[in-house]
Amino acid sequence: MSKTKPETARVDPAATRRRLASFIGAEGYKPDVLARVARLSVELRETVQAGRYWLLSDATGSDVDAAVEAFAESCQRTPRLMVSELPRFARDWDVDAYPAPARARIGKYRLADDLARRRPRQQPQKKPMTTVALLVLAALLLFAAALILLRR
Repeated sequence: MSKTKPETARVDPAATRRRLASFIGAEGYKPDVLARVARLSVELRETVQAGRYWLLSDATGSDVDAAVEAFAESCQRTPRLMVSELPRFARDWDVDAYPAPARARIGKYRLADDLARRRPRQQPQKKPMTTVALLVLAALLLFAAALILLRR
């Protein structure tokens, strides 16, 4: 991940936040990036957005708790709605992989079941077409042999 230019952050924190947020999905779980995006959101006076990013980060403190609470209230404390608003990244459904502060918040707002729904579903294994084709060919050969034997 490239470093954010300090002069850009001073000029346009919203652009810096967008740039950092774009790395979240591509890079996988990075609690420090989540916390940086949350801090930029606080700087922009967007407490709900800060709570959205802080919820899964390892950050702690009264300002973090207040922002996460504001985020929960904005989602009517509905776990499914809260999870739908959280940032996406690889293996975001694995609650055990989160640091303790994030797991505590996941437990407090009962988000584990809804996060688990993000787990990729196992696709049923399809039988290879060659097996089916060989079975059909064998059945045709047996049918042909039976016809030949019946004609005699």
